[in-house]
Amino acid sequence: MLGSVSCFAYAGKYVFNPAGYTMLRDDSRDIPASQVPAAVRNNFRAMFPNARNVEWSVEREDGRREFEAEFTRNGRRFKAYFLPDGTFVKVERSNSGPGN
Repeated sequence: MLGSVSCFAYAGKYVFNPAGYTMLRDDSRDIPASQVPAAVRNNFRAMFPNARNVEWSVEREDGRREFEAEFTRNGRRFKAYFLPDGTFVKVERSNSGPGN
């Protein structure tokens, strides 16, 4: 029996494959804080009360939606990731913006 072959082609923010299925690919876009779920904003403020210059984005990571807050704390830039229900995923040092 012959093995199967998978081919994917990128077109904007969608991935098309020969079987005709369309899937969202990992993607990110900036959003205003008003579009971030309250549970995410509240958990972020509780965890990082001294955060300044917060910029929000939403992205699809490994097939799931995550909200990213990029912010300054103690003169350094960080990124914190949350699920839509407010669950904290991770924090990492950012390589962009002032403080690096």
